[in-house]
Amino acid sequence: MKFLKLVVLILSFSFISACDESNKNIPAFANPDAPEYRALMFFDAIYNQKNLGEAQKYSTAKLSRILRSYGTTRGYARYVLNLQIDPGVELKIDRSLNQVSTGKTDTTVVNILFTGTLNDDRINDVRQAVFSRIDGEWLIDSVEDDPYMKR
Repeated sequence: MKFLKLVVLILSFSFISACDESNKNIPAFANPDAPEYRALMFFDAIYNQKNLGEAQKYSTAKLSRILRSYGTTRGYARYVLNLQIDPGVELKIDRSLNQVSTGKTDTTVVNILFTGTLNDDRINDVRQAVFSRIDGEWLIDSVEDDPYMKR
């Protein structure tokens, strides 16, 4: 009888542990723990959802204070990002600058392509989200201008 209980216990444990989801095999843009996903969610909150609180979930304390100081997503997009787009913006990850970090494991960069309209004019732009790993979680620390722009 003890042997049967042991077998049932082992099988139960193996079934339970087999159901545990792992984010390792999920593509980066769909993995909630990946910087690419977090960048897409941050900018979606700013431009499509117009939800300041949602954007702050993906921000460091410093960026969160900056967002809060502008009061609205529109103010932040206009004065800090200098990128106004009507709701319905399409967001994509730009992989052309092979963004592999060498040596630094607590910072990374993700480039986001914006496609949308403003007053019926087509807008295409790029912004660079700079991430920091804080307590094991990737958070946006700052947003930089187009990395392809001539300086």
